[in-house]
Order: sequence, then C-alpha cells, then structure tokens
Amino acid sequence: MQAIAISAFGGPECLMLVDLPVPTCGPNQVVVNVQAAGVGMWDVKVRQGRVVLEGQQFPLVLGWESAGIIQEVGEEVAGWDVGTPVICATYQVGIGHYASAVAVPADLVAPAPSLLDALHAAALPVNGLTAYQAIFDRLQIQPGETLLITGAAGGTGMFAVQLAAQRGARVMVTARSEHHSYLQQLGASELIDYTQTDFAEAVHAACPEGIDAVLDCVGGETAAKSMQVVRERGRLVTIVDPEQVRPIRHIDTHLLYFRPDGRQLAELTKLVDHGQLTVHLDQVFPLAMARQAHERLETRHHQGKIVLNIQE
Repeated sequence: MQAIAISAFGGPECLMLVDLPVPTCGPNQVVVNVQAAGVGMWDVKVRQGRVVLEGQQFPLVLGWESAGIIQEVGEEVAGWDVGTPVICATYQVGIGHYASAVAVPADLVAPAPSLLDALHAAALPVNGLTAYQAIFDRLQIQPGETLLITGAAGGTGMFAVQLAAQRGARVMVTARSEHHSYLQQLGASELIDYTQTDFAEAVHAACPEGIDAVLDCVGGETAAKSMQVVRERGRLVTIVDPEQVRPIRHIDTHLLYFRPDGRQLAELTKLVDHGQLTVHLDQVFPLAMARQAHERLETRHHQGKIVLNIQE
C-alpha cells in the first residue's frame, strides 16, 4: 500500500511517499480501506519531533484520523461488517492514517455521517472530538455564558463555535475579517479581527467584568493575553500552548489533547446527520502532495480543514 512517512524529524520536506505492507487485522481491530485522511497541527508536531509517542520508530506513518470502508473485521469484534463506511481517530504508535489502509481498534471507529462524502467525513474526527471535549467535558459551557474562541476559523474552532452556540452560549471569536461571514453563519455573535484590533481590549469593552471561558486555538501571545479577559473563577482551555496559560488568578486552566472516543465520535456523526453540525473544507490535496498540505496548514490562514484524498 502507499503511505506518507518520515524517516527523520524536520520540515515538510521530510514527508515521503512509500510502499508498505497492508496492516494485519488484530482480533479486536478492523482494517479500513482509507479514502481520505485529515491533516492537523498534531501531525505537524509529530513530524517536527515536538510530540513523541513511546515506542515510535522510523519510518513513521503520520496521520491520526481518516474516513473509509471496513475491509476486514477481527475475530473478536462484534457490531461491524465489511463494507461499512466509518470514521476514526487514534493516538497510538503504529497506527498512521496517511495510508491506503489502516488497522484500528474497533471501539474507536464510528459510522461515517450519511450526509457527507469521505473527504468531508475525514475532517470530523480529531477536530470534532477536540471541540466536543473542550466545550462539554472541560469548559462545561452552560446556556447564557460568554465564551471566547481564538483562531476560530481553523479546524477545531469551526466545530467549537457551532457546539457552543447550540448550547446557548454567547460566542465571541477572533479571526481575520475574511472569515467573519462564515463564522457568523456558524453561530458566532461577536467577531474580532485580531489583525486590526487588540482583541483583549475589544472583549473588555464588551464585558468589563470578564467572560466565563476561553477556548484558545492559537497559543503564544494570544494564549497569554486570553488570560486577561477571563473573570475570577472562569475557565480557559488551550489546545496549543500550555506554557502561556499558567494561572495568574483563580482561573481554571487546562491543556487539552483530544482523546480518541468512538462513542463521542458517533454523537458527532448524529449531529451532522441531523443538520446540527456542518463541516467545511479549506483545501484537498492528493496523498502524494502531503508536503504541500503541511505547508498550507502552517500558514495558519486556512478556513476549515485540510484533507488528503487517498483515492486520487
């Protein structure tokens, strides 16, 4: 099978198209014929060596999420059939989704949304789970609360805006002005162009006593400045940069790495199929152009999700 792997840590130029054996199916696994794979900052961090999983070896196939068709079912697996369209997210050594096929634990797969093609379905797992776990598990957003989402036009932000708005929150976002119309359609009520306005000043002007919660999708100076707008006993989650969010007051802060969860992934599928969650693609690249996909991602100017078309 074809796959994208690295033999050393480094820049996008390290991504190589290689031929590897099709993975064998373990007793509690399913083998998925991958149609599309999502591309995220998690992949970049692995490629750079900033995230190292215990036991990983070169060549290392990248990719933590995909959409495809089950082609083999393990002998101890119940409830899944060959030919079923599924989506999956994993965080495990030896499971890379930038490939024609991947063997994954059966409890981490979920039915693919019936309303989406494989390219859009592959955009859901990691960013959808990250947003779901941030909004409901960590921040525990309640109706009527005010939430700021920084970097809201990216893969996680687009889902978080929708989930928080449907929860009944007042959703403030930072994004470039060209993304504002899109984010407003998703449910954002107040939009701040961080290139033109100091977002902390804008939030303070709207909410002098501070806001209830922040979901930081940017990191760095943005993460640090976000601390300034949270009220006493408020909450902040960053998915990027824990070094910048050490508590300066009585604020509940967390670094969130997504947790693979087939049950929550199935809930996201239901939301999509009920018309309550939309998926937006920024750009699609063929597998052989994974380098260009990473370069596009690292500009941080994308709107929505970048996906690899494995079948092309």
